[in-house]
Amino acid sequence: MTTEPISSQSLNKSPVTRNRTFWEKLGGASLSISMLFHLILGMIGLLIVFEVAQEPEKPVDYKPPSGGGGSPAAKSISQKNRLKIMQPNMARVVAIGGMSEFVLPEPDEFSQMASLGSLSSDGISGGLGGIGTGGGKGDGNGLGIGSGFSRGIGDGAGTKNPFGMISGDGSALKGSFYDLKQTKNRESTNMTNEKFHSEVKDIVKGGFRDSLFRKYYKAPRELSQTKLHIPMISADLAPAAFECQNEVQPRQWLVVYRGAVQAPKSGKFRFVGAADDLMVVRFNNRTVFDFGYTLASIGKQHISRSNELDGAKENKELAKEMRKLSPMELPIRFYRYQQTPTINNGIGGFAVGPEFQVEEGRTYPIDIMIGEVPGGLFGVSLMIEEVGMSYQKDPSGAPILPLFRLDDSPPSDHLKGEFPPTDPDGPVWKFAASSSYGDI
Repeated sequence: MTTEPISSQSLNKSPVTRNRTFWEKLGGASLSISMLFHLILGMIGLLIVFEVAQEPEKPVDYKPPSGGGGSPAAKSISQKNRLKIMQPNMARVVAIGGMSEFVLPEPDEFSQMASLGSLSSDGISGGLGGIGTGGGKGDGNGLGIGSGFSRGIGDGAGTKNPFGMISGDGSALKGSFYDLKQTKNRESTNMTNEKFHSEVKDIVKGGFRDSLFRKYYKAPRELSQTKLHIPMISADLAPAAFECQNEVQPRQWLVVYRGAVQAPKSGKFRFVGAADDLMVVRFNNRTVFDFGYTLASIGKQHISRSNELDGAKENKELAKEMRKLSPMELPIRFYRYQQTPTINNGIGGFAVGPEFQVEEGRTYPIDIMIGEVPGGLFGVSLMIEEVGMSYQKDPSGAPILPLFRLDDSPPSDHLKGEFPPTDPDGPVWKFAASSSYGDI
């Protein structure tokens, strides 16, 4: 077998090369690899985003407790029983989902409603008003409460703040919160319940003058109120509503709502109401109502002693003080609604105040002071009765009256509890910004 020699020409011969496509000349291969790499990175990012679990928001709980209270003795007697009921709810609460996260302080032994949301000024956008239009969850049209307080009255995605709106259209009374346990410089006043009663007596006697409040701590937040209709809720919620729960213990506090109103019609009217612990109404520069577990005008507290208010029989000394200092006429007349057994048994029912005359369209100044003495539970309801008007009756025979209100919205339907029935079609008193007032 012979082998042909390899010539030098065959050794120097170049290999055959393939012509590149136009796509390859443009660098398409590298571009394809880059696009595939970024696509994979994008898919991984999407998987990470969708797998992040968000904890659901915790709604504000305004469900009222059962039972009432008033004096320190009454509240201390039922304290142990309340604790048995309340302890399952006494947890720290964190509102998640707003611009910040805020933890409420540990509730005290009286606290029942610990499921409040974010209440700090920095964490308000998801709850306490904020700047956005969402009422907590952001899916309402702006004024409800979401994970914390919002503007109180409106259609936000949550319950409502019974102490008032953070902001409004100017057609509401302006409410200020005062802590009598500390000065405006945050120094202790060594306040006792006895001293508190003496202070509120001086405030009522002094006509609610601003100078009587200046020495005490005042919450920076103001609220706007159009009606007062609050069942028995935790007294802790008042400082929380005014964003001062970190500075104020929930006892020995006052809230004063101020403004002026125009009468919806001419005639004689009288306020009807009750409070745990106190409520005083000053209308057209004179006190026209004062009733609750605390009688602020005389600086005394009473419980289960409604028979002492008959004017003479049981306690002549008390009757003498009432005639001298209180606006209430003796014997005090009561409406005992079937739905309010605790108030009926504790302080006699819903008290009827003295009559006063108004003229349609005239402007009258009004101040309403509410407050809590020992802490624990708080509740208030203020109605108004037109003298001579015929009203429907509840099963006990008491008239079903309208709330004293500055708008036509109904009270919050989530606030259940020992409420008297109310007439939804009653007259609406118009808020007035004028500073010229009439005289009764």
